[in-house]
Amino acid sequence: MRVDVSFKNLHKNDVLERTIEKNVKKVQKRTRLFKNEAPIHLSLHLEKNPHREQFFCWANLYLPSKVLKAQANYSNTCSTVNNTFAALLKQLDKFKHKVETHLRKK
Repeated sequence: MRVDVSFKNLHKNDVLERTIEKNVKKVQKRTRLFKNEAPIHLSLHLEKNPHREQFFCWANLYLPSKVLKAQANYSNTCSTVNNTFAALLKQLDKFKHKVETHLRKK
């Protein structure tokens, strides 16, 4: 799985990197079902509002047959990343369940 992370008005730090890495591992674990098909790509964008303490995060997960998108904004970077990934994982679990039931019916 290819992972692209971009930052705007924000600097990388160790805590943020560990948070992103932990959440990416959760996504990788749930996308094992799609390994045999086309490659999977995760795009993550983090941005800080330059005028106040507000952080935005967008995540796009490109699967072989679908694109999942999630976003969140909070006043803490780690909360923003965790909530974005929580929304993305919820969508991924729902889509994975649909695919697995479809495969079982065959």
